[in-house]
Amino acid sequence: MKKTNDILIKSAEIVAVGTELLIGQTLNTNTHYLANQLTLLGINSYYQSVVGDNPERLLAMLTTALARADLVITSGGLGPTADDVTMELVAKAAGKELILDPVSKQSIEDYFNGIGRTVSDNNWKQAMMPQGALTMPNNNGTAPGAILVFDNLGKRKAIACLPGPPSELELMFEQSLKPWLEKRVNYKFEHRFLHMMGIGESEAELEVRDLIERQTNPTIAPYASPGEVCFRITQRKLRGQTEADLISPVVQEIKNRLGQYIYEDGERTLPEIVFALLKEKNQTVSFAESCTAGMISANFGAIAGVSEVFAGSVVSYSNSIKERILGVPSKILQQYGAVSKECAEAMASGVRKSLDTDLAIAVTGIAGPDGGTSDKPVGTIYLGADYQGQLTFEKHMLRGNRERIRTVASLRAFHLAWRCLKEKSDN
Repeated sequence: MKKTNDILIKSAEIVAVGTELLIGQTLNTNTHYLANQLTLLGINSYYQSVVGDNPERLLAMLTTALARADLVITSGGLGPTADDVTMELVAKAAGKELILDPVSKQSIEDYFNGIGRTVSDNNWKQAMMPQGALTMPNNNGTAPGAILVFDNLGKRKAIACLPGPPSELELMFEQSLKPWLEKRVNYKFEHRFLHMMGIGESEAELEVRDLIERQTNPTIAPYASPGEVCFRITQRKLRGQTEADLISPVVQEIKNRLGQYIYEDGERTLPEIVFALLKEKNQTVSFAESCTAGMISANFGAIAGVSEVFAGSVVSYSNSIKERILGVPSKILQQYGAVSKECAEAMASGVRKSLDTDLAIAVTGIAGPDGGTSDKPVGTIYLGADYQGQLTFEKHMLRGNRERIRTVASLRAFHLAWRCLKEKSDN
């Protein structure tokens, strides 16, 4: 990329282009990716927008975004078809002409030659760039990107155009836009993440309210996701300078107050933490699943190398399978029912003995939307654990739709596994 006029970037706005995003046909993963990258770079992002393939509305959105951010990043609309008009409208918003970029033209030609095809006439449209823009090569497709810096109402502004396909956008960002941005920001942000389970967001926030109310740098941002609470602690540092670690004292203070709920100081998932503990202990695990129907096993099996510690699992929806495969006594099923503490513990004990593992986790419950009773409403979940012959259980009353109940039940199962492994280590 060639150099362009300089600019200091403090804020950015993301504009995702595509009618398929507006109507819910395509999930807008690009904005999620870009927002995360901007945060890591220390660039504030106060607005995000989605615009369909409509020239008038896209031009209006670009004009609005330029009025409130130093940088506007667009994703999508760089293709060869008639409704791909992002580059044309970016040029219009900046008061520039579209010109043929010879480097982009050659890249398109080389791409088609490489796959043994002739360039279609409409593909040459992708080589048209706003005058004065620097091009960003697309090493995963045909649509090059562009960065344009210009004066807008007496202020320096920039627009970066990225392609819509995530594989193309992410590679272009990493190879071209990110290095360009790193030279044009004053600050960088460092983050620590504390993950908690067994406490609600409001209750956790209340425990550190005084820290939040007097915060300046670093800052504490609580947020919740299904089944857990996370605190993001962020320190702002001047880029290129060595500054004191202000995060660690805050993290320690939070741990002093909420340590019993914190399972991770970092960015590992619960399944990854359980895997690491089992590997460290040279131990194995098995699962018996009823209402989660293999979700726990699927999440664990997604980890590379998990076969070192994961023996297998049994999905036992019916009572007959619970009896025949897991050895749950019929007396337990008749007296307490399949959704009970006794059944969960018996399932865990049965799968541990059957698969000969150190630890076994079982889950049984009512995920809904039907099947609930006044005694055991939808969302009633029992977890059982058998760790080297020692039985324990947990009961949870979960809320939400079927998918959320199953998701949170799976997370709770991993949390119980973590508790068993951690408590034995600490004793």
